[in-house]
Amino acid sequence: MSNPDDTRIPATIIGIGASAGGLEALQQFFDYMPADSGLGFVVIQHLSPDYKSLMADILAKHTEMPVRQAEDGMPVRPDHVYLIPPKKNLTIQSGRLVLSDYDPSALNHPIDLFFSSLAEEKKEHAIVVVLSGTGTDGTNGVKAVKERGGLVIAQAPESAKFDGMPRSAISTGLADFILSPQEIAEEILNFSLTPALLRRPGDAALSEEDELFSEEETLSHIYAILKNASGIDFTYYKRSTILRRIERRMLVTHTATLADFARLLGDSADEVHTLVKEILIGVTNFFRDPAFFEKLKYNAIYKIVERAAEDEPIRVWSAGCSTGEEAYSIAILFREVMEEMQVSRDIKIFATDVDSRAIEQAGRGLFSENIIDDVTPDRLAKFFIKQNDQYQICKEVRRMIVFATHNIFSDPPFGKLDLISCRNVMIYFQPVLRRGLFAIFHQALKNNGYLFLGKSETAGEYINLFKPVCSTEKIYIHKSEGKVEDLTPPAFNIPNIHAISPLGSRQSGAHPEPAGAEALYTHFLEQFMPASVILNQDDSVLHFFGNYGDYLTLAPGKATLNFFSMLHKDLNLAAATAVSRCRTERKAVTYTGIAVDCPSGRKVVDLSVQPIPSEDEDSAPLLAVLFLENRPAAMNGTVEKYDLDATAARRIAELEHEFSVSQSDLRATIQRLETVNGELQAANEELLTANEELQSSTEELQSVNEELYTVNTEHQLKLDELTMMTNDLSNFLSSTMIGILFVDSNLNIRKFTEYVGREFQLMDHDIGRSIQIFAHSFPSEAIEADCRAVLKDLISIDREVTAMNGRFYTLRIAPYRTTENSIRGLVITIIDSLGASPAQSQPKQPATV
Repeated sequence: MSNPDDTRIPATIIGIGASAGGLEALQQFFDYMPADSGLGFVVIQHLSPDYKSLMADILAKHTEMPVRQAEDGMPVRPDHVYLIPPKKNLTIQSGRLVLSDYDPSALNHPIDLFFSSLAEEKKEHAIVVVLSGTGTDGTNGVKAVKERGGLVIAQAPESAKFDGMPRSAISTGLADFILSPQEIAEEILNFSLTPALLRRPGDAALSEEDELFSEEETLSHIYAILKNASGIDFTYYKRSTILRRIERRMLVTHTATLADFARLLGDSADEVHTLVKEILIGVTNFFRDPAFFEKLKYNAIYKIVERAAEDEPIRVWSAGCSTGEEAYSIAILFREVMEEMQVSRDIKIFATDVDSRAIEQAGRGLFSENIIDDVTPDRLAKFFIKQNDQYQICKEVRRMIVFATHNIFSDPPFGKLDLISCRNVMIYFQPVLRRGLFAIFHQALKNNGYLFLGKSETAGEYINLFKPVCSTEKIYIHKSEGKVEDLTPPAFNIPNIHAISPLGSRQSGAHPEPAGAEALYTHFLEQFMPASVILNQDDSVLHFFGNYGDYLTLAPGKATLNFFSMLHKDLNLAAATAVSRCRTERKAVTYTGIAVDCPSGRKVVDLSVQPIPSEDEDSAPLLAVLFLENRPAAMNGTVEKYDLDATAARRIAELEHEFSVSQSDLRATIQRLETVNGELQAANEELLTANEELQSSTEELQSVNEELYTVNTEHQLKLDELTMMTNDLSNFLSSTMIGILFVDSNLNIRKFTEYVGREFQLMDHDIGRSIQIFAHSFPSEAIEADCRAVLKDLISIDREVTAMNGRFYTLRIAPYRTTENSIRGLVITIIDSLGASPAQSQPKQPATV
């Protein structure tokens, strides 16, 4: 048992989050956790505000540690368990528990709140455990703990009654262990009892950068392994950060020395990727530091939009964007500013990170429902779409952002930027990398562009280049005329451009030809020798034949195979009319005597358009266009002398008819679309309203359901205990030679033992009936009158009585008192005096077990 006067603050504090089904997991956990581990435990559960929690009594049966309900200002002591009270939120500050009231009108996440405060308080000495429960409470807290180097453990979903909370924590990819409750206890003990692996004897902690390290060669080898796997050189990342991450992985993998861990990295690609992910830990959320983003909106974004010309793109770079929340937050701010100013601008946000997996996740724009802690309800309704238990960013915001994998130091930066947001990235770099990063920002930003840093970062060293706009919120304006001697940008690697082989180009860019088409139209054209082409239904050229150079040329600009884009202008009208007629009339059309001014001189040609028969009736028809020189007009189908005016008039009439039909169809379509759109808009508004109400109701019901489940579990355990006590009492009474009869204030029978039943001729079905109607074995005793006297005076009666069979008994009639000291009837006790005379006998006392 721990010492109640212990005033020490435990070096490691365990935060345990649980909800529905978590009580059983907590019992299993504390069954395996010794009472002298030296750790402090704080349990955060979803409790009903309307019921008294029995958690302390229940858990006390599974641990020898004191289990206490938290009080405001209570210090956390080693080998103690603290429980969150109902209707309260709990945090920790300076080793003391702090209680606050929660808002019953909003969705409450007490586990996230405590985990985040524990991360701030204990940093790498924080351990959090997510046990059974529904919903996503704990997920944001897990991110905060992981960012500060703490340990995250989730209950294995298969061992949890409700796997919603554990799965949500696991889906972040930040869980160090996924274990059953018993294994969680064992791993916590292993973690807390293992000494620091990478600190020299006698050192309290590692210094920042220049600490001499006894295993430098091994560490260099690890850097090389990481660079080969990820392409990132971690040499100039903060040494203390790298070593903390390595030490954590050594503890998780149970590796004793750095050399052993280096060998593990060499053998396991998965462990290499895990370590890279740990070092590049991307923990972010929407509108992180909300006050900072509000300042950014009104002191930078408004000014950027105001000064930008309507045809001038606004360029933003979100460097180190992780999973994209920061980039989406900035995009939302730009959307809001443009709506408030009633202007439209072309916004291009380049969001980059070295972690390709994070970029892939960011590009999907899909987030768990715990973003409701960071995004206001108005923004949530306006910029997100609810999909089951997730939120999808709307298309208008998603189109503003280009996500890309990008190494700030080795890949060329973006240029002509109006805003750079680079938050909580530089804190991981040594000074040499920080200088290079500011050089990149200086090179990439426009004059009077803005730089937005994290709250632990500063550009104070380069005041000539970056002047503070809001010092507290770390917003700076760039002055490009400023000079700093040691600020030179790093050299960038230009990626190799691989030449594309002509064969590859043809294979990838050519239009696929229909099966057997080439043989078909080659056979068809065998009878013709002139220049000719084959067209598909889109007027694209599939094949060229003969000397077509006088009639077809490639147009300048973007490459195209459209027939009319390449056709000689003198042939355009005749060809358009002939192609249209051929498709409509489904027969050959030939125009003769067309004058064409070719580079080689003036020519008179015949233009013939002929349909190519197809074996497949469902396939789109192909057309052959032939340019005939000095050939007799022995063509089948329609043959006409080319008359410019007549042909133009025909073509104009066709186009006018097509235009009239199209205009009529378009008008009818627009009317239908307007009607449908109005109906859809009304239905959409109703659905949005209903969806918001249902979402709010669902969240409230889920919270209430978890609370009721917890209350029900506690009551079930208490009921089991009461059932056991009732069974024990029944067995005790039935095994003694003592008759006991319980009656209520109206002398109705409530309960009796078998021994007294014989003297009053009672059966089980007599419970509830009045004692007055039963004959008893003591005819000379006025038991009914005695009972009423005791009820009136509350003075017990205790005397010897004689039964009809001559045996002597001790009769006692006493009031039945509840724990609240109220009278709820009588207890009549009859003890056999074993035949002794009244003068000699003494009342028998029941034996005490």
